[in-house]
Amino acid sequence: MLLTEARKKEIAERARARGIDLGDDHWKLINISFEYYEGHRTICTLRNLIKLSGLEKKYIYKLFPGNPIGEISQITGLPMPKEC
Repeated sequence: MLLTEARKKEIAERARARGIDLGDDHWKLINISFEYYEGHRTICTLRNLIKLSGLEKKYIYKLFPGNPIGEISQITGLPMPKEC
């Protein structure tokens, strides 16, 4: 799923409202989440996000504090997984 500039702006605004300024690694995780959703019709788990991104769990929690998958769901509009 290609994110349009308008969609990226919307996501960035939601993230800012939640206290997150999106950088390259944030966008990497967001893009992975959209690609995974497109193929599986569900947002990926944290375990899959770690595996697909190559980023460490602690670092992902630093990027999206509290509940990374929940935060990604909130700012992107992707459905919240059952586990959250």
